Amino acid sequence: MNMRIIDISQEIRSDMTVYPGDPRFHSHQVSSFKQGGICEVSELTIGSHCGTHIDAPLHMIPGGATLEKMPLDCFIGPCRVLTLPTSVVTEKMLIEHDVKAGERILLRTDPKAVYTPKNGEFNPAVLSVRAAQYLAQTGVKLVGIDAPTVENMEICDGEIHRTLLSGGVAILEGLLLDKADKENYYLSALPLSLTGENGAPCRAVLVEE
Repeated sequence: MNMRIIDISQEIRSDMTVYPGDPRFHSHQVSSFKQGGICEVSELTIGSHCGTHIDAPLHMIPGGATLEKMPLDCFIGPCRVLTLPTSVVTEKMLIEHDVKAGERILLRTDPKAVYTPKNGEFNPAVLSVRAAQYLAQTGVKLVGIDAPTVENMEICDGEIHRTLLSGGVAILEGLLLDKADKENYYLSALPLSLTGENGAPCRAVLVEE
């Protein structure tokens, strides 16, 4: 069986761009061959929403479910990549693409990679409130976007997040989807298994058979 694997996650580096106010990634070497150690070991400092990551309900809902309580089938299985070159994903766009219950939907709003996190340029694309309501009411398993957040970074009152998360929709943010030029793929975006946390980075890939 021939298959193509597309990495849609950001590289995690000390000089990477992070969401304003979030902690930066830092790696501190605690054992190394150069220092006479028998192995290489590092101590990592990283934000729970660094780079490509999953949001758990607790991220925006007081008392919401933590990461380890989210069903794993949200993060792995068939998905659809919807190419929507826009700064605001609307309910109408989702209806036109016939989004159905149980689907994993990835929103490819920057197909030409105009915005590159490596250069500190965040894609400003967001979901409208009605689009978030539609996804929650439809009952999709997961929605992902090629932007650092599903809502306006300047306003960010949490309404979009709360609408999706309270409706049982997992949120996958910070994707790189410029190479995902087809619609149907198999998604694997498993977050780190961090007990009690509000989110975690993940290595997200698409498999094309």
